[in-house]
Amino acid sequence: MRAVSFVKKLQWDLPGTVCRHGLTIGDVDNDGDNELVVGTAEGELYIFKGSELWQKIPGLGLVTSVAIGDIFNYGRNALVVICGDGWAHIFYSPRSVNPSISNATSTLQSTKETIDQDNIKSSVNTTSSPSSDQIDGTNEIGELSGKMECVHVQRIPTNTKVVLVADVDKDGANEMILGLTDRVVRSYRWSSNLELGRGKLVGLNKWECANQIGTVTLQHMADGTPTLLVAQPGGTFMRIKCNPEDCHLEDEVHQTNNETAASCVDYQTLGISRMRNQNISTEIIGDLESVIEKLDSSEVQHERNVKSITNNPQLELRKDSLDATGEQTSKASKTSDDTESSSTDQVDGNILGGNVILGDYDENAEKDSLLPTYKDFSSEDNIDNNNTEGLKSKDKTNADVNVDASSSMHGKPYALATLDGTIMLVKDEIILWSMQVAHQIFALCRLDVTGDGSDEIIACAWDGQTYILDQQRNSVRFQFEEPVRAFCTGNYNVTPGISTPCLVYNTFNNKIYLYYDVTLPSMVTKPLNPVEDLDPEEKKTLDDLLGNCSDTERQQKMQQLTEWLLYGTS
Repeated sequence: MRAVSFVKKLQWDLPGTVCRHGLTIGDVDNDGDNELVVGTAEGELYIFKGSELWQKIPGLGLVTSVAIGDIFNYGRNALVVICGDGWAHIFYSPRSVNPSISNATSTLQSTKETIDQDNIKSSVNTTSSPSSDQIDGTNEIGELSGKMECVHVQRIPTNTKVVLVADVDKDGANEMILGLTDRVVRSYRWSSNLELGRGKLVGLNKWECANQIGTVTLQHMADGTPTLLVAQPGGTFMRIKCNPEDCHLEDEVHQTNNETAASCVDYQTLGISRMRNQNISTEIIGDLESVIEKLDSSEVQHERNVKSITNNPQLELRKDSLDATGEQTSKASKTSDDTESSSTDQVDGNILGGNVILGDYDENAEKDSLLPTYKDFSSEDNIDNNNTEGLKSKDKTNADVNVDASSSMHGKPYALATLDGTIMLVKDEIILWSMQVAHQIFALCRLDVTGDGSDEIIACAWDGQTYILDQQRNSVRFQFEEPVRAFCTGNYNVTPGISTPCLVYNTFNNKIYLYYDVTLPSMVTKPLNPVEDLDPEEKKTLDDLLGNCSDTERQQKMQQLTEWLLYGTS
């Protein structure tokens, strides 16, 4: 296996213990640049921007996992910090959602007081209140800097080890998925009252696993249905299919058929008997991007748009307006997207698709909120909601196309790794290839290091040995010089506006190493052929020098010429 070396790196001293899922990379302040977020067991949260420490937030408790995503379903990222003692903290940047809002700075202080009174319990005010590092001297400075502020704190089950923010039930709204150390997976969704400007996380589902949970990842099936893959010991995993009609409030009396509920959970063993050791932990990563899969999906989407144009009478498109540039196709897709965006619930503002979650709120006057509201995202392209016949015909047309597309499409590949050093690539429950290494792998991530649009598999061992594998099983290795406590990958912005692939290591010596610009021209080594770089005149001179000869004689003369150019003397 070829060894590679990366030299561009940043280093920070980080006092404290970092859990396995206590660091991540993402755009936390919605400025277009990705930051590095690290949480420690001592209750301190560090946010690195560029080459400097941008913000430090103390007093949170035992931080076990962090995630960045659109948890509020407003189209902007928020930072979710989960503590092992049973508290979920959500941080949000006070940057203006709409630049035209001029009173955002003047209402910032009142917003902080409102959030403290409504969302944070009095018993944890000393723990979750913003520290002196969070609050600037003036609100104007905080608005310009965009520092993260705690907007919500809520009690959740203890012993959470992994958190995921994604749309798992295909209803258009993101959910928060928690994996607990007591073999339980839970899902939550943010429910807000637009009139009162308040909200909370509402429990939806609870699944109990047979064994300890390794990691939880999102995986889409061949028909586009999202599923949860929960890693189990011994190279196995559980596939959970969460339907919108299965989502319900935790305190609601909900009766379901046991046979129907059991059909949503599938236990996968992948048919490898030697990996059935229940003492071996498993890591899993889903939805690996592939260039071939992207081409197939784009062709299916084009056929879907064309078919919706020709079969939907509500669009009133003339046949002669279809041209090679696809302008009419984009118009049809835009109309369909606008129709879907208009079907939002009037109570919580979420996109319809699952059960509507109604929170219990008091009848109080409208209050200002640091979080953006629906009016901040009002669009000029909103259309009438009364066109129910057009929605029905569109849904019927899309359903017909999905049936045709599912027969020709395949699910995205996903990767598994076990502690004993086994790395596998699986697609549609078929093992494409398996590889055995002589190191204990504890972390599995994805990263596009070649820049070709396909994700490479990044596997990190406890001793710092890092394996980079593409989806054709070509591999290289990078030896980090110290044992590793936590590891993650992502695209990080060392320079504003320019993101590069990076590897992040947290060592047992309380240091963070970030290797950036981790790029490889190719996963496969290619022989040196200097003839390819020659100009046409130089190639002609070389041909005249070699003369007319057979391929074997030409190869021998090229070898002699190369040796003379490198080692010969005049």
